[in-house]
Amino acid sequence: MKHWLQLLRAPNLFTVPGDPLAGFLIACGFAQNGIAVLDGRAIYAVFASLCLYSAGLVGNDIFDIAEDRRDRPHRPLASGAISLQSAWITTVILSGAGILLMTIVAERAGLLVSALLLGSIGLYNAVTKRIPFIGAVNMGVCRGLSLLLGAVAFTNSLQLHPFIIMCASILGAYIAAVTNLARYETRESSPPFARILPALVLLIAFLLFSAGHGPIIQTFATTLLAVSLVFTSAEIGRLFRKDALPIPPVIGALIRVLLPIQAAFCLVFSRTNDAKFTALALLLAMPVSRIVAQKFYAS
Repeated sequence: MKHWLQLLRAPNLFTVPGDPLAGFLIACGFAQNGIAVLDGRAIYAVFASLCLYSAGLVGNDIFDIAEDRRDRPHRPLASGAISLQSAWITTVILSGAGILLMTIVAERAGLLVSALLLGSIGLYNAVTKRIPFIGAVNMGVCRGLSLLLGAVAFTNSLQLHPFIIMCASILGAYIAAVTNLARYETRESSPPFARILPALVLLIAFLLFSAGHGPIIQTFATTLLAVSLVFTSAEIGRLFRKDALPIPPVIGALIRVLLPIQAAFCLVFSRTNDAKFTALALLLAMPVSRIVAQKFYAS
C-alpha cells in the first residue's frame, strides 16, 4: 500500500475532488438563480476525476520507467516494488472506470469530456511533457477539463456558461505555470519569470473576480483568491532567497494552493450550506495534504 500511495502521489489526491465539485456548484448556481447544491451526480464526477487523475499518475511513471531506473531508482516501478504489468492493468481499469462513470451520469457530454481528459493525459505522458511550454499547457488543459467534469455532470450538456470556462481556464493556467516551474526541479536554479508566473496567474484571476464580485472583503470568493495569492507568493519568495529550498517541496506547496482556489470557486454562489461546507472541507484538506506530503513526494 505504501508503494501504491507513493505511485499515486498521495498528497496530490486531496486536490482532485475540488475540481469537479467546484464545476458542479458553479453550473448549479447559474441554473438555479444562485442556489448551488450538490446531489448524487457530483459523486460520480468526483470519482471519475479521481480515477482519471490516478490513471494519469500511474501512466506517467510507466512512460518514465527507463529514466527513473537511471535517475530515480527508488521509485515504485523503477525499484520493482510494483510490477510494470500491475501498473498497466491499473491504468486501464482506472481509465475505463472514469469514462464509464461520466457516461452514466452525463451520457454523451460526459463521455466526450472524460474522453478528452483521458486523451490529454495520454498525450502529456507519451509526448508533450518533454516539450517546453507545450507540456505545461497540456497539463493545464487536463486540470481545466477536470473542473468541466463536474459542470457537465450537472448540465448533461456541453453548453456551459462562459464563467465556468473562465474558472476552468484559471485553474488550467495556474497548473500550467506550476508545471513549467517543475521542469527545473532537478536543476540548480530556475528562470525568474518561471518562478513568478504562478503568482501572476492568480493575480489576474483575483482581478477578474474582483471585477465581477466586488472588493476583496465583500465576498468569500475574492477573499480566498487573495489568500491563495498570498500563499503562492510566500512559497515563490522562498525560491529567491540565497538559501533557497529545493524546488520539489515548493512545487508540492503550490499544488496544495489549488485547495483554496477551488474553495473560492465553490463560493461563487455562497448562499447555500452545500457551497460553504464544501469550501470548508477543501480548506481543511490543505493541512492534511501537507502532513501526508512529509511521507510521500508530490512532484
